[in-house]
Amino acid sequence: MAGEYLDHLLECPYCGTIRLQIPKDAKPTTPITCADCGHYLGTWDEIQSDFERQGGANGVFQIEKGRIRKLN
Repeated sequence: MAGEYLDHLLECPYCGTIRLQIPKDAKPTTPITCADCGHYLGTWDEIQSDFERQGGANGVFQIEKGRIRKLN
């Protein structure tokens, strides 16, 4: 992993935050938006895939209730 911060689909290109609005019943095709500004970020499948590419699958980050944090 290149740095300490997530980027790509996880970071909102409009407001720069990483807060996702994820419905409880999200399916792979569910559209995901920024919880702060409401802009579209991608489908739930795209978001999860991007998260895994950036170290999420290796225990570097944790995603829970639309919030992502770096693990120590």
